[in-house]
Amino acid sequence: MRGQTDWGGELYASILWSTDYNDDNESRFPGLGPVEFDYNPIYLGFGTSGSIGTNFLYQGEFVFEGGQGQSDPLRGPQARESIRAFAARAELTYLLRDEGQTRLQAEALLASGDRDRLSPTDTVGGNLAGTDDNAFNALGFANTGLAFGGTLNNLISLRLGASTFPFRAHRELSQFQVGADLFVFSKFDEDAPIDEPTYARSFLGVETDLYLNYRITSDLGLNVRYGAFIPGSAISGERDTRHFILFSVTLSF
Repeated sequence: MRGQTDWGGELYASILWSTDYNDDNESRFPGLGPVEFDYNPIYLGFGTSGSIGTNFLYQGEFVFEGGQGQSDPLRGPQARESIRAFAARAELTYLLRDEGQTRLQAEALLASGDRDRLSPTDTVGGNLAGTDDNAFNALGFANTGLAFGGTLNNLISLRLGASTFPFRAHRELSQFQVGADLFVFSKFDEDAPIDEPTYARSFLGVETDLYLNYRITSDLGLNVRYGAFIPGSAISGERDTRHFILFSVTLSF
């Protein structure tokens, strides 16, 4: 539901109730026996978006995840435990109001994690019996970098970005846009897992993304993306810089 406020902003609220009808309780682990995979979350969301004067745009959202799920069958008898998790997002955009439609952005994402989990999302290796499940399971999209691309779970992500149309005065190149993003990633809880092997440390790394969008004609577009992620001290295994390159052409008809 949505409603206009007298200050020109917008408030909204949402609810998503998910019921798990999965009746497959056959374990893929030899000797483990039947496993209940029920996970029944309820998402309650609250947000706002709008403008401050003529140059600033803002967005903010908070999502609480409740419900119930099954505990980890690897560490004792399974039990149905409560889910108590959350995530939040805040973004501020500054519009330069220049010919190139330049904009500067700052964004923060955070999501809770569960320190007694072995896996951030799975039932096997999941929440320990006798404790609340504090791991947020995200639905939808959150920008966590092209190369890192972590799920919105046990994560703090800070982003600074900028984009512009540098050739607006030239008709053939007026829809040519370039931009860049700088990310800093950290765990929300250093003892909780993420979706790749880590140490019990906080700093996950930094990333730089570059992108180019070019609307060649009204129905033909070109997109180029490049991301470079430099792992931090919390990442175990390979510490080499990770690269991501994407070329795409979109034809609309």
